[in-house]
Amino acid sequence: MKKMLSLISLCALALSLGLMSCSSNDQLASAGDEPAGEEKLNLEEEFGGYDSSDESAGFGDASMLDEFPEDADANDSFADDPAVQDALTSQLTADSTIKTYFVRITYGLLEGDSAATEVVDWSGAAEVSKGTLVVLKKIRFEGNDALVRPRESRQKVEFISQTKPHLDGLLLAIIDNDTTGTEGTFTFNAGDYTKTLSFTELDSLELLESVGANGHEVSITARSKEVTPFAGGFLSGRWIKTERNGGHFRGRWINSMGTNAGHLRGIWGINRTGNKVFKGKYIGLNGTFGGLLAGEWSYEQGENGGFFRGRWVNRNRDTVGKVHGKFKVGQAGDGRGFFHGRYRAASANGAQEN
Repeated sequence: MKKMLSLISLCALALSLGLMSCSSNDQLASAGDEPAGEEKLNLEEEFGGYDSSDESAGFGDASMLDEFPEDADANDSFADDPAVQDALTSQLTADSTIKTYFVRITYGLLEGDSAATEVVDWSGAAEVSKGTLVVLKKIRFEGNDALVRPRESRQKVEFISQTKPHLDGLLLAIIDNDTTGTEGTFTFNAGDYTKTLSFTELDSLELLESVGANGHEVSITARSKEVTPFAGGFLSGRWIKTERNGGHFRGRWINSMGTNAGHLRGIWGINRTGNKVFKGKYIGLNGTFGGLLAGEWSYEQGENGGFFRGRWVNRNRDTVGKVHGKFKVGQAGDGRGFFHGRYRAASANGAQEN
C-alpha cells in the first residue's frame, strides 16, 4: 500500500512539473522573483491588475527610493538668463516662434555591471549650430566628473566624465532663439562616440547605440516642449527579465526639467493570445495616483533589448498620454537592466507633474 501511495505521489509530482513546463509565459516568475506587492498581477487584465488607488511613496518600497535618486542640478549660468527661463517654462502659443527641445543622454554600461574593471573616458562636448544650449542636470556624475567652467559659449558645453560599472549622463535644453531661418543641428561628442542630429530629429527621438565591443552604449531620448507647459518628460529605470520572455520594470517618472515627478512599476511578457504586452502604474512622489500604463513591446537585435510603446490613462480610463522608450534586459538579482524613454501628455489634464 505504501509503495502504491509513493507511486501515486511521484506521478502527481511528475504531472505537476509537466504542466508547469508547458504553461504559457504570460505569468511572472516565482513569487521570490516578483517585486513586493505584485503577486496578484497578470498580463490578461487590461492594466495588469493595477488599480487607481493612491499608494505610499515609492509604492512603499524603500529600495525604490534609494535606487532612483534625484539627478544633480547643473547650476548652469546660462539658465539664469530671464529670456532662457521664459523659453523653458512659458506656454507656447500660436504666435510663439521660439521652440525648446529637451534632450536626456546617458552613456556607459547602461545595464550596469558590478564586475566591470574597464574605466572609460567619455569626456567631450555638446554643441548646437544655433540657439542656446543649457545644461539642466548632471546624471550620476561623481569623483572628477564635471562640467568645464566657465562656459565660453552659449552654444557649447564641455564636460569631463568617466564610467566603470554603470553610466553617466546629461539633461540638456536647446532654445531655438536665433532667427537665422536655417535648420539647427545638435552634436554630441563623448570619448570615441559622436552624433549629429537636426533639431527636427530631436522633436521625438529614442536612440540607443553601441560603442565599442565591451557592452558600452549611448542612449539619447529627446522631445520638444508641448503647447501645455511640462506636458511631457522622461522615464528611466530598470527592466528585469525573470523568465524567458517576461518580468517586471521599475523606475522614475521625470519632468522636462529633469526633476523627479514620481515612480512607476509594472510587468511585461507574452499573454495567452501571443501578444507582447506590458502593464503598469505611475504615482507622484507622495504616492498620489498618476496613471495606469498599457502597451506593447518588442525585441530588437536578439533578446537582450528592444522598445516599448503604450498609453497612459487616468482614473476614468480616459487616455491622457503616451509612453515610448528603449530597454535592455537584466536578470533577477544581478543588479542589471535598463530602460530610458519619454512620455507625452495629450492635454493639460495629463500633465500631473509635482
